[in-house]
Amino acid sequence: MDATAVPSARGERRLAPDLARGFMLLLIAMAYAGVYAGAGFGTDGSGAAPLDRGAAFATTLLLDNRAFPMFAILFGYGLAWTVARQSARGAPEAEVRRLLRRRGLFLLLFGFVHALLVFPGEILASYGVAALVTGWLLLRSTRAVTRAAVAFAALYAVTVPLAMVGMSLGTAGAEGGEVYAVAGYLTAGDWAARLIGLPFGPVFVAIAYPLFLLVVLGYRAGRAGLLDDPEAHRGLLARVAAAGVAVSVAGALPSALTAVGALEPGAVAQGLMMALQVLTGVFGGAGYAALFTLWAIRLDRGRGPLTRTVAAVGERSLTFYILNSVLVAAVLHPDLAGMGPRVGGFGALVVAALVWLVGLGLAAWLAGSARPGPLDALMRRLVHGGRRRAGPHAG
Repeated sequence: MDATAVPSARGERRLAPDLARGFMLLLIAMAYAGVYAGAGFGTDGSGAAPLDRGAAFATTLLLDNRAFPMFAILFGYGLAWTVARQSARGAPEAEVRRLLRRRGLFLLLFGFVHALLVFPGEILASYGVAALVTGWLLLRSTRAVTRAAVAFAALYAVTVPLAMVGMSLGTAGAEGGEVYAVAGYLTAGDWAARLIGLPFGPVFVAIAYPLFLLVVLGYRAGRAGLLDDPEAHRGLLARVAAAGVAVSVAGALPSALTAVGALEPGAVAQGLMMALQVLTGVFGGAGYAALFTLWAIRLDRGRGPLTRTVAAVGERSLTFYILNSVLVAAVLHPDLAGMGPRVGGFGALVVAALVWLVGLGLAAWLAGSARPGPLDALMRRLVHGGRRRAGPHAG
């Protein structure tokens, strides 16, 4: 392992990753909410009301496949930080491998439960797969991490277009298709669909979306300590933010125009546009992460109540990811409160924002009483057992 490349082992929490995760949970909730309103990625919003068309354009341009990449990069960064802390404490390589393996397996378990009971398109199980498949790179040199990123980039340049074109061809010509891509709760067939989909969801995400690349980019950023000492990397972060967001917006524009009917490509062309949207989401995720880090530099000089509360959400990201998903489903799913078909795409975004605000209130209470997020604490106990944790970031 290249010990000189790992981030420094500081005891205090850093604002940048927590702030970024806190805000990204809002965007992930919005992405999930759109699915319940029939406005998920790749759906045709050309016949919707003006506000809903505007929401479809904005989410395709700025949100879809942008929040998930940023979260995946931060996940990889967090794993790199944890391994660095363990190594600084003198933990043997076998123990580090054990912790990485347990984290991956328990993320799979949490994700499967979440997918079965709430949202089949969830991301925790995918992160578990990523930890199990790529975690060994954290015990190799920085050069090996960089080479892996290049290899995954080449792989996804092939698999993402194939997957998106296949999806587009699969939906071409469908008339009056199902508004909801999420299985219901009322029939045996609903539950069978949820069960059958459990092993396939994470595999599909790993192939059709650049999951492994994003996580490995997080490893590389962690080796450089970009979020641990953002002042020292301000110039690089500014360049990543500017270039990443610009490439992201340019790559998503064709799909955004298609979503509102301004473009009407054939099935293959639409699939390629969707692939471009997905692939440039890598740049968007990196750009957003850099933007939040630059913002955190300023906010860290004088943390106000809102900054502290959003960071408290990010510090307890597992708990609030699940809470947001559950509340969004409870309000919008047709078999539950059933608001999805009534509020439309724009209303679904509003619901997600309100759910996130509820989470802010709960996070403020937890932080004020110095309590961890319940699910975050459970994950730490499961992964670390009775052993002392490596520090506040190690959960």
